[in-house]
Amino acid sequence: MRRHFRDTFAIALSATLTLGTLPLQAAKLGPAVSPTIPVDHADLLVQRFTFGPRPGEVDAVRALGPDKWFEQQLNPGRIPDTALNARLAQYPALQMSQNERIERYPTPNQIRQFARTGTLPQDPATRTIVADQVEFYQERQKAKPATSTVAPIVRQGADGTQTFVIPQLSARALAQPDQPNFEQSIQPLPQAQIDGLLATPPDQRYAEILRLPVEQLIALRKGMHNQDGKLADGMSPLEKETLVALSGTNRMITAELFGSRLLTDIYSSHELEAVMTDFWLNHFNIYIKKDGQMPSLLPEFQQTVQAHALGHFEDLLLATARSPAMLLYLDNSQSAGPDSPAASTKPKNPNAKKKTDVGLNENYARELMELHTLGVNGGYTQTDVTELAKVLTGWTTDKPGDGGQFTYNDRRHQPGSKTVLGKNIREGGEREGEQVLHLLATSPATAHFISLELAERFVSDTPPPALVDRMAQTFLKSNGDIKAVLRTMVHAPEFFVSTNVHAKLKTPLEYVVSAARATGADVQNPQPLVQSLERLGMPLYGCQPPTGYKWDSETWLNSSALVSRMNFSLLLSSNRIGGTTINLSTLLQNEKNGKLAASQISDPAQREHLLETAILTLPASAQTRSAVLNQANDDAVQQAARDFTTIPGDSKQRSLKARIKVNASNTPVSSTPQVAPPPADKQGSVMLGLLLGSPEFQRR
Repeated sequence: MRRHFRDTFAIALSATLTLGTLPLQAAKLGPAVSPTIPVDHADLLVQRFTFGPRPGEVDAVRALGPDKWFEQQLNPGRIPDTALNARLAQYPALQMSQNERIERYPTPNQIRQFARTGTLPQDPATRTIVADQVEFYQERQKAKPATSTVAPIVRQGADGTQTFVIPQLSARALAQPDQPNFEQSIQPLPQAQIDGLLATPPDQRYAEILRLPVEQLIALRKGMHNQDGKLADGMSPLEKETLVALSGTNRMITAELFGSRLLTDIYSSHELEAVMTDFWLNHFNIYIKKDGQMPSLLPEFQQTVQAHALGHFEDLLLATARSPAMLLYLDNSQSAGPDSPAASTKPKNPNAKKKTDVGLNENYARELMELHTLGVNGGYTQTDVTELAKVLTGWTTDKPGDGGQFTYNDRRHQPGSKTVLGKNIREGGEREGEQVLHLLATSPATAHFISLELAERFVSDTPPPALVDRMAQTFLKSNGDIKAVLRTMVHAPEFFVSTNVHAKLKTPLEYVVSAARATGADVQNPQPLVQSLERLGMPLYGCQPPTGYKWDSETWLNSSALVSRMNFSLLLSSNRIGGTTINLSTLLQNEKNGKLAASQISDPAQREHLLETAILTLPASAQTRSAVLNQANDDAVQQAARDFTTIPGDSKQRSLKARIKVNASNTPVSSTPQVAPPPADKQGSVMLGLLLGSPEFQRR
């Protein structure tokens, strides 16, 4: 019954969505446009330039004035963002510089180096982090021995250098497939010892944990069960973060990176900047699993994109070209000119093989033209790609493999002049790249390509050519001023015409974030929402090809995807998403509805209307309203929604409790979910879930 209900309802919604239009009341919009944005269009303005309105936001924009609100959003530095900053304070690693972050939380390659050299960092916290991960690395290298009977040894040299020695482990290897590995062989720490540790003051408890050998750390984790939050009680964010990093630095940084991005999209007052940051992160797509260094590099890349999201395109293009994350992802850090000193250097051993990374790599040059600037039909040739790749040789990092910063290495640069797009580029080292990036950033083809992508993101999957042309002209006249292009778009006649209203289907990211915003959800732990994005097919930094995710409805509109969205909305509305809580009473008694008597709220039709008013910017269709009332009044449906705890799309149908991993620092370390009790108002939560899954909410 439970699955039948969800699938039937979602498929019915799919049929409505695929019609291409919504059964909404006719929008009172027309082609006429004044120099100012009409107050009547405030709802559409908020829908398009944020991740969806928060409770009461549309009315606030109407009161302030749409033009004034839009100009404020174009200049986010003038808007305080204290609420978001308070939430992001739980992620100290993201406040560090890239060098500081990698020094405290080494990359996997550095862990391997520590294992080879046996030398540990001096800082106690970093030393413990490294010791923990080196132990696991050594275990994997030794074919996962079943047990380790002795603790690591730290030897102090005469010069003060500390050496980390892995003693000889048990020689017994995993001869049988079902034989336990190193971690499985360790027994949980007795509860009495855990209670004693929890009873100590936070600073003393933190110090004691750092002194534990690896095996006892594992035993502690196993023994904690549902007490993970207690372990970090009273500790600072940095101390909590350090404890999480003991289980893996990449895991910790990735969780903070993903969490910060979702929290920014949900809570930031710089709403347009958040949307544009998402736009550019997709435009300059990077895949996080490209390399073990990538989690350490992406925080700086994300901050770089955010800093230029509303600036000039050329500045953004140059910043991404010099980003270590981009240099690594598209292999330009490995590129060397065929005639460069690096390529012509003979190996000391004549029998040794030539380094595989010494040679011209065209990956970045190709994507720079096809995806970042000119577009696939931008008028370039394969010869232009090769010549551009030569221009960009030497653009690399100072510490390849270890998360180094951008540097220009002249030994890798191809000497001589080059010709790109018919323009002669005289030999000039790093300046050659700057010259060609300027050429690309100011090209009419780039102006049109970027304008088209912006119009596709904000207006329609097939935006009017006249709108795109008008935006491209502004792009060229303003030297790629992104603010000016957005102003041209929002004041264009085509922006508010009725054929473009609700023409866009939300991507999974837009859907998840807008659902949290519309319901006023309190997100204490964003990791379960991150996992929901994976189930919906749009993991953050999870698009492997450099094309990035598509914005069009066709990509995301199918019955399976809509079933998954419906599952998510029902989990969210019934507080079954760990770390996220919705106050249904607050939604029912919102400012727009005013104070209502209990008898008014208890009437099903009235309750549906109150929720509809709270989360939808336009009234639901008669078809949607009828479906919501019929399903929400069904006792079996209420029971199904309350009991349903399976993560959508999981082929193994594992429970939510088994999959969500959270702890007090809002990063994944254990298998303990923080799921709020199901709401007492079952009918209301089902209504809310169905409305969140409705066509009206999924369109923007």
